Amino acid sequence: MVFVPFLILIVDVAKYRVDVPFWDQWNFVPLLGKSYEEGVTFQDLWGQHNEHRLLFPRLIMLGLAHASRYNVVWELVVIILLAAAIFVVLWYQFSKSTKALGYSGFPWTVPFFSLLIFCLGQAENWLWGWQIQIFLNVLAAVAGFVFLGSRTFRWGKFLGAVGFGILATYSFANGLIFWPLGFLALILAPSGRRREKSLPLTAWAAVTAAVAISYLYNFRYESPSGRPWTHFLNHLGEYLQYLLKYLGRPIINFEEYALAIGFVGLLLFGFLSLYFFRKKGAEVRAILPFFLFGLYSIGCGLLTGIGRVGFGSAQAMSGRYVPFSALIWVSNFALLYFLSQEIRQRMRIRPGRIISLAGIGILSFVLLFGIVRTSYRVGHRVFKSYHSRMLPARAALLRGEDEQLLLRLYIDADYVRRGISVLKKYKLSVFR
Repeated sequence: MVFVPFLILIVDVAKYRVDVPFWDQWNFVPLLGKSYEEGVTFQDLWGQHNEHRLLFPRLIMLGLAHASRYNVVWELVVIILLAAAIFVVLWYQFSKSTKALGYSGFPWTVPFFSLLIFCLGQAENWLWGWQIQIFLNVLAAVAGFVFLGSRTFRWGKFLGAVGFGILATYSFANGLIFWPLGFLALILAPSGRRREKSLPLTAWAAVTAAVAISYLYNFRYESPSGRPWTHFLNHLGEYLQYLLKYLGRPIINFEEYALAIGFVGLLLFGFLSLYFFRKKGAEVRAILPFFLFGLYSIGCGLLTGIGRVGFGSAQAMSGRYVPFSALIWVSNFALLYFLSQEIRQRMRIRPGRIISLAGIGILSFVLLFGIVRTSYRVGHRVFKSYHSRMLPARAALLRGEDEQLLLRLYIDADYVRRGISVLKKYKLSVFR
């Protein structure tokens, strides 16, 4: 049952993939052409793409392009492998937390993790190789939080977390959120002498400052929506709606329902986190990674909203953000499981125990219904639509004509034609 969503994903990607560059990948084609000529420079890799610095994704995509003659299906394989790695890390942390808390029983939360991570509702992410950057960011952030959330502090884990934080930051701008959350993790470390905490906190502050300065060096503050970065301050209501829709999107793909589900998810995360932090005391480290996952998800929504709310709050419904927003639901389901185990072990009043467990079961079932519907009804339909749109566009790319079909690949048909000349010159993509 745990692996069924993964297997369905592989089947659908294999069936509906189309080997053709799409959208931002046409911005990558000039860099790829340059790599065959004088070679790329560090500045080429470091340079901004919107608000992101895609150092590591560009390195991976260049390597894959040279190895495959730019077969974008190779990028889709890497995306699936990154998603699988995210799932494994989450499963590992859940098992570790469960053992540390002394709970036992069927881990019914793990199939929920699988549905969230491998859901077809984020079809854009599975069919567009450019999205390597998102999965690389999420994997690095999750792994970094697992290191920071360890029950005992070790300098080796500290350095590992720093490395993952750098990987996350220079894969996608959301990685900047990793660093302040790292402070929180270190502050919540097992109590000890103040001097033992001050050194790691000082070191983390120094690395955070270095990363921030390097990231913002020659940074162009241009909002993707074309509106000022301060636009969200004058539209706080819409900004809040953006956040709630962003958080609700992994469960349901209808705006109004996503708004409500996002609100429920936010309240649930707050309540469960507060409950365990107050109840568990010294054992709080066991659940700390899930607390960090949820906060990262919220932080990603807030940061994304700053640059994207100018498009309107409906933009938060984009499936490309699901890997980020799914993390708060991973946390919620994990914490609901821990709560159910707490009730089973400690609640002596039998009717109260039955009612509490039934409430958790009903809530989980309702959320499960939303995830499955969004993933396997709506998501599968998007896969088919993408395939039917991209196949004719790929044929038009070979001919270099039909303006309307080329516009399916990128917003500027003439820019695509310039990219075609590069692909033809080096026998890449559909011309290999």
